Amino acid sequence: MKQRTISCLVALLVLGGLTACNQAANDQTSSDPGSAGAASARALSDLAWTPPALAEEDWQEPDGREVIQRHVDFMQAQQELMTEALVSYEAVQESGQKLHFDLLQRMAVRKPDKLHWVTLHDDGTIDSAWLSDGRFTLLKQPANIWGQIDAPPSISLLVDRLQDEYDLDVPFGNLLARDPEEPLLGEDVMEVWWVGEAWVEGHWTDHVAVRRPGVDFQLWVRKGDEPFVAKLAIVYTEEEGQPVYVARFRQWATSVPEAITDFTFAPPVDAEEVEVVPVTDR
Repeated sequence: MKQRTISCLVALLVLGGLTACNQAANDQTSSDPGSAGAASARALSDLAWTPPALAEEDWQEPDGREVIQRHVDFMQAQQELMTEALVSYEAVQESGQKLHFDLLQRMAVRKPDKLHWVTLHDDGTIDSAWLSDGRFTLLKQPANIWGQIDAPPSISLLVDRLQDEYDLDVPFGNLLARDPEEPLLGEDVMEVWWVGEAWVEGHWTDHVAVRRPGVDFQLWVRKGDEPFVAKLAIVYTEEEGQPVYVARFRQWATSVPEAITDFTFAPPVDAEEVEVVPVTDR
């Protein structure tokens, strides 16, 4: 029930409609074990846990670098993208104990200069952001406060500016960077290797591991014509306790729903505008 409620809430925030909630209600109505809906749900569940056989004829072990390059080239070729992911990350305490936190994130992109994302934290707080018409806006709920800054002319430049000047991480910013190859295939990468094939989020994937100073990456890249990342894991090897970040991408699309094609921000009722100050000026 909790996960259904969370998914419904984020769908409302991002899509601005009731479609996702209506679907959730229908799913709940069909929870009777004897209903046709329940039978369909069991069938879908069985399908998710019964991956189709992989072709063995003329099989050759993939090269890890080629898998990553195929993914990067595909992502850069897309003019619109939308994704939803369940994210977990660790925060290392002074005692050495690791605390585990979860996020539900949805992001929509229209290149070169439109972006929208929603992050639902596991404490119930929500961050929503918009990039459109040369302005970047961040809204925080339930505090009901928002702020704006002038934005650079592209998403990749915004990612850099928010990280460098405002200490704000854009969800999946490495996928939107000016040079997404650099952290995975750059000169300081020490090792890239293909681990194997894995069934992740309903797709067969190529599991690739990357080592570079300070960071270990693992990517699970979908096989086929749409080599999206199905799962991403990062270990920060030079930070105390080596915290881990994991994102499981539940959905990908190469077009943005009509409901949010304007990417514009409208302040909620009684919302308070606050000044956004770079970290260096605080």
